[in-house]
Amino acid sequence: MKLPFSLWSDDVGKKVYKITQTYTLIVEQYVKAHDKDEAFDIILNKGGINHDKIDKFLTNEDFEFCETTYVDVDSPETDIQYQGAIVKDDEDVKCDFFEPEFKDTIIPFNKKFGRHV
Repeated sequence: MKLPFSLWSDDVGKKVYKITQTYTLIVEQYVKAHDKDEAFDIILNKGGINHDKIDKFLTNEDFEFCETTYVDVDSPETDIQYQGAIVKDDEDVKCDFFEPEFKDTIIPFNKKFGRHV
């Protein structure tokens, strides 16, 4: 079996482990569409994850100790929730039934430990 990294004399006595971790990633996007089917088609074609960006450069690597050999992403579940209709009210264009409560949802990422703080 060929290992993904080189072995050196100071590695004698160490063991090699393959560690597979499964992460859950949630992407929430708002879509303007005429119905649920169109909204789903828009997400498939113009939204969601840019799969071209899912590669080994997504991971932290210290080539002296570890190297990534496999990264994959799957999209098994989609939840579509109606949020309201876009209407014109006097001179304003708005979405009825929708009350935006956007909060700062950016979670700082701790690069040293590879998890959210």
